[in-house]
Amino acid sequence: MFDRLAFSFAAFAAVTLTLDGVRAQSTEPVFYPGTNEGLFLIVTDIHFDPFSDPALVPALDKSPVSGWTEIFKGSAENIKSYGNDASYSLMVSALDAAAAQGMTYDYVLYTGDYLSHHFNDTYQKTAGDNPKGVTSFAIKTTQYVSQLLGDTFGDIPVYGVLGNEDSACGDYQLAPDSAFLEGVGEQWAKLSRQPGGFQAFKHDGFYKVTHPTVPDQDIIALSNVYWAKHYSDACNTNGGDPGKDVMTWLDEQLAVTQQAGRKAQLLMHVPPGADARDTARHADKETCEASIHLFWHEHYLTDFLELMYKYAGTVDYTFSGHTHMDGFTVINDASGEPLIANQITASVSPVFGNNPAFAVFLYDRTSGAVKDSATFYLTNLEAAAAGAKPDWQLEYDYRSTYAVPDLSAASRASLAKTLQNDEPLRQRFSDLYAVQSATPEIDLVNWQAYGCALDATSLDAYKACLCSNN
Repeated sequence: MFDRLAFSFAAFAAVTLTLDGVRAQSTEPVFYPGTNEGLFLIVTDIHFDPFSDPALVPALDKSPVSGWTEIFKGSAENIKSYGNDASYSLMVSALDAAAAQGMTYDYVLYTGDYLSHHFNDTYQKTAGDNPKGVTSFAIKTTQYVSQLLGDTFGDIPVYGVLGNEDSACGDYQLAPDSAFLEGVGEQWAKLSRQPGGFQAFKHDGFYKVTHPTVPDQDIIALSNVYWAKHYSDACNTNGGDPGKDVMTWLDEQLAVTQQAGRKAQLLMHVPPGADARDTARHADKETCEASIHLFWHEHYLTDFLELMYKYAGTVDYTFSGHTHMDGFTVINDASGEPLIANQITASVSPVFGNNPAFAVFLYDRTSGAVKDSATFYLTNLEAAAAGAKPDWQLEYDYRSTYAVPDLSAASRASLAKTLQNDEPLRQRFSDLYAVQSATPEIDLVNWQAYGCALDATSLDAYKACLCSNN
């Protein structure tokens, strides 16, 4: 029987109607894990805005993290609509909705960006007299979001990575060997339930732990913001090349994992490959090649792909965030065959026009294989911003929507090819990519920039895909 116990009951979990016609969340779980199956949750890019009610900031600044919830509860601030990061109300609403789906999660992944945009500047404007300093406030804010992730879902591990906004120095300015890394790392070690894996965290923000349920598998968490094209080491007073340090460390950790006969899943914030959004925005350049923008410096992307080829069969999945959209990337081997799937999960923050979302994943506890996923989203953001009760609903489940057997690299690669020629499915993908946004990011004009990014990860492959069709 076709995955009888793991079948996705989308028809039952989608929506029910109350007497007044308002959509209400069903209590029927989307997934029923079978033998040797489990669920994990990804929440990402909350971009928590502790300044949403500026009047609270002086009290937050002087209070320990343990007192923050009471301070926030004393505020009348609501969820804010598109173009804003997540207020306290939106963040709690999202986490409560994830906890209310009637499913038990084995662990939580958070793929970066705990802090709101313009964090440092806003702190300076709102902290009041005798401020404690932005470093202290950035640490406490990151710790607060992390602690809510730990407290909301019970006694399960939480594994996070730092995003480009997660720094006491500024956007894309994470400093190695900093007080920020030390302050965050101590708490994350406890939330992971494996503090021994965090011995090197305070240097560059990376760590390695064993998978909480899958035998013979490791989780390797990278601070790969150092690889991003926008990274600046303005606060790295010790100099050096933290991006190279992270790449070297990754090589060493994968070697240990491979030699032990184990496998690994990688967590990172910035995905590999082409930045489709920036590429599409620069489509008016004189040449197609000039329009192409990568997320990372090319040499880091090349080095990373070489490691994936070197450790083929060892790394079986990667997870990232950053784009705020719901997508994926397929890393192909040197011959062009699908090797590794990279999951990109949509954000809670609606700052880029998407609706807030989170995702649940069904996986095999024996092999670690990812079998299916379900994305939930806030259907009434604007109404909630005006005071209505937030309405979180199932948006879609992956396997039935795209008619794929699983979420493997091969299935994702097959989907990428299908999308190139199947216009109705491509439109469905575009709607889901921006989480039902009224202003979707993908259209007929810019599709190729996005479509090529799905399975052409190297610069040469992306260039061949994009520019041969322009």
